[in-house]
Amino acid sequence: MKDKLFFADLLNYHKFTVLIALLVLLSGCVKSVDPRPIPSGVIPDPSPTPDNLDFRFLEGEPNDEQDHDSRLEWWYHSGHLKTADEREFGFHFVVFKSDDGLSEPKLLAQLAITDVETGKHYETSRAVASLDKLDTPGMSIKIADWDYSVLPVAGGHAFSANGDNFHLTLDLQATTPVMLHNEIGWLPTEIGSTYYYSWPRQVAVGELNLHGENFQVSGLGWFDHQWGDFFVLGKPSGWQWIALHLDDGGSLMVTELRGIDGEIEDIYGTYMSPDGEVKALYRDIDGISFEKTGEWTSPNTSGTYPSGWVLDIKSLDMNL
Repeated sequence: MKDKLFFADLLNYHKFTVLIALLVLLSGCVKSVDPRPIPSGVIPDPSPTPDNLDFRFLEGEPNDEQDHDSRLEWWYHSGHLKTADEREFGFHFVVFKSDDGLSEPKLLAQLAITDVETGKHYETSRAVASLDKLDTPGMSIKIADWDYSVLPVAGGHAFSANGDNFHLTLDLQATTPVMLHNEIGWLPTEIGSTYYYSWPRQVAVGELNLHGENFQVSGLGWFDHQWGDFFVLGKPSGWQWIALHLDDGGSLMVTELRGIDGEIEDIYGTYMSPDGEVKALYRDIDGISFEKTGEWTSPNTSGTYPSGWVLDIKSLDMNL
């Protein structure tokens, strides 16, 4: 297997916890409604393992690509884009939903663009204290002046979002089968349970406007959808999430969880072969090691972050 990677995206835990905290603060901005039976308390009781996980990804209603009655949920897109003359951009777009069962669901969305040619990074966000769904097939929602749609076809999404001096509109469509994590798409943990699947390869087509200049762009993205009655504040104390497009057509997700002492508590992942076969990966069973090779310190915040990794998975005979 070749070890050239199409893209790797690292989710920083500290920024994520700030986003979730903002969702909690939004709860004071809405009028209370009749509460729903969502687990309360700092750590919800884990749900029992479902007898049969019947995910619905086909056309029609209802569809598990849409929103659920759960404490937390997110739709997470990231990937690389190119223009016709090979100018490269990275993108990240995510919608978070928080629901305490006592008020309207709160939404927080984030957009980030990286201009590879100039090395500049752009990011912005929107937050609203309600779930404003439009009457359309699939799911279409407004987050302030942004639009996000789950299309009525498996693995289809679209969004339009803007910040100061930049605007990105993309249509995305999956080209592989769905990737269910932990084999069945459900992760039981001590902080609650979560459903989790990905469309690891989505063709992306759209338009980017940067400082008034329009670019027709296309590329390849990765999509994660996760929901459940769980918390992420405080435990684990940190994590690294990395999603890789391998140049042989395979796809790989690996997550490393760290404790408050900085020690690694667990590593797990999912691999999809070029022909669409999915294999769940576990630290001890599959011999996963995930070592950083360097660090980068932000000149703006003085925060230090991992930069560069060596990933080894013995069961796949893979070293990246």
